[in-house]
Amino acid sequence: MMMNNHQHRSRVLPQPFAVLAMVLALLFFLLPARLQAHGEVEGGGAQNIVRTLEAPGGKYRVALMHSPAIPTAGEITNIEFTVTRILPEPDPLLGPEVPVGIQPEGLLLDSKSQRVLVPHLPVHPEGDAGIFGIAEYQFEHTGTLLLRFVIHSEVGDELTVDFPITVQSNMDAFFRFWVNLAVCLLILGLTGMQLWKVRATGGQIPQMVRPIAIGAASLVGVILVMNFFVLDQVLAMRKPKPSEVAEVAVTRNENGSYTISEPAQKELGIILVDVQQMPLQERISAFGAVEPDSQLVADIFAPFWGRIDFASAPLRVGDKVTKGQEVVLLSLELSAFERGLMLEKQKNLQGALVESQKRQDAAQVELDRAQKLASANPAYEQDLKWAKTLFDEAKKIHDEIAEQEKNYANAIKARDPRKTPITTPIAGQVTAIDFVPGQIGLTDEYLKLLTVTDTSFVWVWTQVQLHDAWKIKTGQVAQVFPADTTDNPLAGKVQYIDDAVDPANRTLRVLVRVPNANQRLALGSFARVEFSTQVRTIAVPEKAVVDEGSTKHVYVIREDGTFEPLLIEVGMKQDGWWQVISGLSEGDRVIGEGAGMLGSFRQQEVAGISH
Repeated sequence: MMMNNHQHRSRVLPQPFAVLAMVLALLFFLLPARLQAHGEVEGGGAQNIVRTLEAPGGKYRVALMHSPAIPTAGEITNIEFTVTRILPEPDPLLGPEVPVGIQPEGLLLDSKSQRVLVPHLPVHPEGDAGIFGIAEYQFEHTGTLLLRFVIHSEVGDELTVDFPITVQSNMDAFFRFWVNLAVCLLILGLTGMQLWKVRATGGQIPQMVRPIAIGAASLVGVILVMNFFVLDQVLAMRKPKPSEVAEVAVTRNENGSYTISEPAQKELGIILVDVQQMPLQERISAFGAVEPDSQLVADIFAPFWGRIDFASAPLRVGDKVTKGQEVVLLSLELSAFERGLMLEKQKNLQGALVESQKRQDAAQVELDRAQKLASANPAYEQDLKWAKTLFDEAKKIHDEIAEQEKNYANAIKARDPRKTPITTPIAGQVTAIDFVPGQIGLTDEYLKLLTVTDTSFVWVWTQVQLHDAWKIKTGQVAQVFPADTTDNPLAGKVQYIDDAVDPANRTLRVLVRVPNANQRLALGSFARVEFSTQVRTIAVPEKAVVDEGSTKHVYVIREDGTFEPLLIEVGMKQDGWWQVISGLSEGDRVIGEGAGMLGSFRQQEVAGISH
């Protein structure tokens, strides 16, 4: 029994050794395939960037070349960095530039976060002075990175310059890794099946050695053939040929213009447009004070002298009044005798009016009774005529007495100023009160009592610059913004343009009449007025203008095909267009899109880019 157990263990022992051998072989072949940097610099192109830097010790020219133009992580990239100092005046022996021999420091950073990825790049001097290199460097990170160089010069200057570089993922290495893994798993599976068959038939170690040897030899042979013949050929077919690499060049010429190849124009997204005349809405802004409309202001005067009082409750400045409202009463006392006669006669007329009304009412009752009888019996027709005659006489007498009473009451009212009310001719707001209640006017001059202003419409007097005033027309609409507001303007209308120029500030007064139903414009406040006028002017797209802060320029194409940066003066910007005041003429051809990219190259003084 012990012999059988020993024999069983002896048959089982070779399998772990076989598996271990296979795993070691797998790691031996897979790890180099995963970490191997296959890829040739040849055919990858090169990117060249030249910049000019300024320092206290003078100007420096730095140039960077890296190949391939778009490096691949894990593959070889050659980097060359050149530093020269530009002399203020060319030296007879050294020329216009001298190389900087002190080796710079190199770092690799993440472009977005500015995090340092590699604090020390292996920078080494090349054979010539001022030329440094990073040979056969393999990037471990991908994405948009920054190559930063810290330059130390012999004259004591220290400069820092960044170069953007894009590193793409190494897809070839991943492809090679997964192919090798699949082959290894296949061979391991076949070898394991052979070992299982030997074990099932009772085979011993000598019988297992042969399948293991065959599996190991097959693994080595297939991996070598697969990597150095099949995979290399497949991956080489995926790489672009050197002849297929298109040169994309941007060259700065001595006169400051740029020569841009057609591939570069496509790469930068450059679109050319013609400078043209087009209509633009020009907005002219001015400020002015809010005043009442003179046609909506009523000054109320006393028509004769006498005692002045409010008609009812006292009014204050700011109170609202309606049209025809009694606001003031004028009093002028008559003699007692004259007043007594007038009141006695008025009393008699009022009594007669009451009696005539009674007689008219009685005649009306008799007329109604006669109408009922006549309608029932025609024999009462004569009574109906008699009743109607009595009613007509009673009504006539009543109407005459009523007219007399009315006329006499008006006569008393005209004769007795004490009861004469003063009414407002317009509705509006009390803006001034010029009397004291109980005051007695004793002069023959008309006394101003108060002022009522209708603020449903107001005036805004603005001061417009003389060179803009001619663009404004009477009757045109203007946008009026109350003080300290930027939205929801009121729509006013230009009512008058003065023809007298203010000699102090060279402006013209422009009157705008504004509806003010919601009382948004307070009298005496200030408002901003915008006048919109349509003008035809030379304009270029907004993307054509490169803004450098204090100056703006565009790139104009010349007859020789070069692009020249040209300073321009711009006016208003509207709907994606800039008005050009000076610098361009109609028919000029400029870069309409992509100028911003070229502007950044201009600061970097790019000599050329290639992919």
